[in-house]
Amino acid sequence: MKRDVRPGDAYGLIGAYAVDAVTPEEREAVEAYLRDHPEALGEVLSLQEAAATLPAPELTPPAHVRSELLAQVARTRPLPPVVPVAAERSQTPRAARRAILWLGAAAAAIVIAVAGGVRIASDDAGSMPAPVAEVMHADDARESVIDMGEHKITVTRSMGMDKAVVTSTTMGRAPDGMAYQMWVKDSSGKLVSGGLLPEPEKDGLIAMLLHGDAGAAREVAVSMEPAGGSAQPTSKVLGSVQL
Repeated sequence: MKRDVRPGDAYGLIGAYAVDAVTPEEREAVEAYLRDHPEALGEVLSLQEAAATLPAPELTPPAHVRSELLAQVARTRPLPPVVPVAAERSQTPRAARRAILWLGAAAAAIVIAVAGGVRIASDDAGSMPAPVAEVMHADDARESVIDMGEHKITVTRSMGMDKAVVTSTTMGRAPDGMAYQMWVKDSSGKLVSGGLLPEPEKDGLIAMLLHGDAGAAREVAVSMEPAGGSAQPTSKVLGSVQL
């Protein structure tokens, strides 16, 4: 998802820039920083050299897993530069040590295989189905929120991928014998099922790919239906949002 990069963040992205794990906006911010601070170019080269000495992984992950892992790496901030004490000067060069520390921190973004598909986990976020994460991190991803007061559902759509996903940490479980069902309305006003929301994860996260034609969707809604779902809403829509 596109985001503005604050000037103060540029230095913190140097490690990710060195291993090509930044967005176009972040790349532009880092390169602007390097133009203003040419002394940092040596540090970028040292980070790249240090990264090149690390063992290569034995397995090549699927493309969507790699993209999400790199996104996690890009969000992992390196430590600020540290001036080594005299006893350290004869040991590993500062930039190399910093690269190893940074890449080690980035490894906290762990790829976990679970039943039902690959999920991405990190030390600061709950598990996220990889297909959902892929849409959320698309360059053209746009968010809309179904605001129901205490309960909210975020709809994220990528027109380029022709996909949309829904996520929530506040919906919780539906009452016994019932289910939350998503609905997608196209330009003709026709409502089609967008799928039943899954049970929340342990951290409360609900995340799923939205069924239906995401590119043609004009509105997304949610209602409470009997377990198993309905062909059309059988109760009042709980909330909706225009896309």
